[in-house]
Formats: sequence, structure tokens, C-alpha cells
Amino acid sequence: MEKQETKAVIAGVVAGSRAERQGLRAGSTIVSVNGQKVEDLIDLNFALADEDVRLVVQEGDTLKECYFQKRFGEDIGITMEAAVFDRIRQCRNNCIFCFIAQMPQGMRPSLYVRDDDYRMSFLTGSFITLSNMNEADIERIVRFHLSPLHVSVHTTNGELRKRMMRQEKTENIMAQLRRLTENDIELYCQIVLVPGYNDGAEFTKTLRDLASLQPQVLGVAVVPLGTTKFRAGCKELKPVTKEIAADIIRRSRPFIEKGRKEDTGSFVYLADEFFLKAGVPVPGNEYYDGYAQIEGGVGMLRYFEQEWHRWDGKARKSYDKPLRLALFTGSLAYDCLKELIEEIDVENLTVDLIAVKNHYFGTQINVAGLLTSQDMLTAWEAIKGGYDGLIIPGTALRKGEDIFLDDVTLKEFAEKVGVPVKVSEFAPQLKDILYNWNE
Repeated sequence: MEKQETKAVIAGVVAGSRAERQGLRAGSTIVSVNGQKVEDLIDLNFALADEDVRLVVQEGDTLKECYFQKRFGEDIGITMEAAVFDRIRQCRNNCIFCFIAQMPQGMRPSLYVRDDDYRMSFLTGSFITLSNMNEADIERIVRFHLSPLHVSVHTTNGELRKRMMRQEKTENIMAQLRRLTENDIELYCQIVLVPGYNDGAEFTKTLRDLASLQPQVLGVAVVPLGTTKFRAGCKELKPVTKEIAADIIRRSRPFIEKGRKEDTGSFVYLADEFFLKAGVPVPGNEYYDGYAQIEGGVGMLRYFEQEWHRWDGKARKSYDKPLRLALFTGSLAYDCLKELIEEIDVENLTVDLIAVKNHYFGTQINVAGLLTSQDMLTAWEAIKGGYDGLIIPGTALRKGEDIFLDDVTLKEFAEKVGVPVKVSEFAPQLKDILYNWNE
């Protein structure tokens, strides 16, 4: 793979820091640290930890040298634009369940990036398959103790994994995992559950194999495959049914119970959808062990409920005049959110909860985070009239940017809606909005 020239761009400089006193500024590019190029935050952080640091930066066409003499590990006070300064390693797999392969054109450009980079796994918590690494990568992980890593395992059956990922370099997954764990690298593992492939006895085998690598394997998140309507050219796959969901819960239970009994955690963490599909209650807060796997959709409903009840703001008793709000969500969270909204008892306040159908990706996609502006506008057109405002889920927008999946800005969306639009990503934020709409 062709490599891009390193671009380690400074994003910000902390006021009053050593970096500021040396005249460093945002937009400058770090050329070298102690004579060496740095390719990522791992390199940079290790280099900057030294007591004596010689930094060469480029400002426009000018090279500038800065010297820092400090305590070992002392922060000089800079942040970087990116975690990886050279090209992020792209995924070489062709997984039968790949969600990116099921997306149409015209969405946010970043959504088409398929990274499989161990550096991003360590620095940001993204999942990697281990099929994109060489011996030098393994040695670097061990040498710098890059732990924990997040690994998409799916199955420990090498031949089955090769079929599922359509990649030859996948079959020795247990040998790779064993080498990492024997060098004390901790792992968060993930299984994308694909009915007819890695469910049933194969699922049990995978859990048993991963459990044998404890305590370095900290837990296994299990999430159902997601299928969109844009599957032309993709292998036909079966969805997770009520029966399959119930079977996955049953097969997970012995591992969960063992972990709880031994006080080592639940070990197997099932996505909310398994419980909802099976028609059984979502587990209590203690099951999720601090919600370490929440980014994969594991425990989001229970966490939202927990944070809702932890809110310590002031609850108003009434509004001066009638206020009617529409609150959009995905169908997955509707029932849970409806119970919580019914707890809001404010005179002159009416909140209508609306489950937005995902026509864009297909109705099998039921999470709020995959709702597009188009589907929300369709839902709004069906109900508009008589509403004073609209609340939408923040998960539908890119973090740090007010942009929907279909590349529409929040401003453009709000102009089409024609009433004030507020964004709620967290439960306390939603409560604040409901109790303080006019503030």
C-alpha cells in the first residue's frame, strides 16, 4: 500500500503551557521529534515523554526548532488534528455482513472509510480483525504494550472465519489472540452474529475458546448483523429472529453466570436487540460492568434509563402557555423511551414520541443513530402542524459536526422543518430540554 508523507498537524496549544511559551501554534506541522519522524500519537507520546525533547515544526515554508527540558512524562501542552498521521490502514476483508458494502452513494464521505488499523483500535477503541497486521506490527504492540485492543473475532473456527470474512489471512485467529494475551495484551472482543454461520454450536465454541484466554480477554460483545435494502450483489443473509435471539441468550447464560459468581464480570455482553427480539427484559445495570462495550450498542437502553434517573436538574411544574413538542427516535428505543417520557408531568407541556421508520436503509434498521434527515423529514411531513418544536436524537449526527448521514446539515434540516429543532444525545440533556425549552 502506498504511504502518504507524514502530516502531524497541531490542532491546539494549551494556554500557559510550555508549547505556548515556545511559540508553537495550531496549524503547524511536526516534522520530527529528537531527529525522528512520528507516524501516530503512539510515536509522538513516547517521544514527548523524554526529559529532553527537540521538536522541529514547519510553519508555512519555515522550519522552526523548539527545545524542551522538563520532567519525564510532563505534557508540553499540544493536541493533534488526528490520531494517525500517515494513511489509516484500510480493511482488506470482504465480510459477508459488511455494513459499508450495503450503503448507497451520496452519504457523508467518512462513512465509506473502512479502517482496520491496530493504532486506531488502541487510540480510539475501533475494532480490528487482525488480518491486516504483519510481524512488525505485533512486535510493536508487545514492545509498547498497546493495551487494550478491540478485536472483531466473529468466530474462532478458522475455516468458518475465512468464509465469513472472505479473506485468506484470517484462519489463525486463535494463534494471534493467544500470542497477544500471552504478552499481557488485554482484549475486548466482538462477535457480529450471522444466523446460519456463527450461531448455534459455533457460537458456544467461540465463547468457550475466548473464555480460555481470560483474564486478558476482558469481555465479548455480541451484536446482530445489520442488513439494509442496498444489498444488490451481496450474499443473502437471514436476520436474527425471536428464536435465534432466545437461543443466543440461553447459550450465553452459563458464561455470564460463571463470571458473576467469580466476580470477574459478565464476560458476554449482548446487544439490546437480542433481549428485545426475544421478548425478555433488558438486564439490570450490574450486568454491563461499567458499560465498557456500549459503543457497539451494548447496554445503550439501560444506560439511558440510568442517566435519566440520575438527572439532578430542577423540574419545572408548568409552562406559562401550552407547549407541544415532537420527539423523534428509532423504533428500537421507542418502548423504553415512552415509559420515561410518561414520567414527565408538567402542566401545559405535551410531548409526542414518534418512532421514525427507516425507509432510507430499510425497515430492518431500527436504531436512532442510522436515521437520515430524509426519513425524519418524511416523518415530520406526516405529523406537522400544531407543534412548537422538534427534538431529534444526537446520535443521528456526526460527533462534533452537525451533519446527518445523508450529508445534510442540521441548519438545512431545521430550515425545512420550520420550527425550532433541538438535539438531544444524552438522557440528562433530553430532560433539560423538556423542562427548559425556552431557555
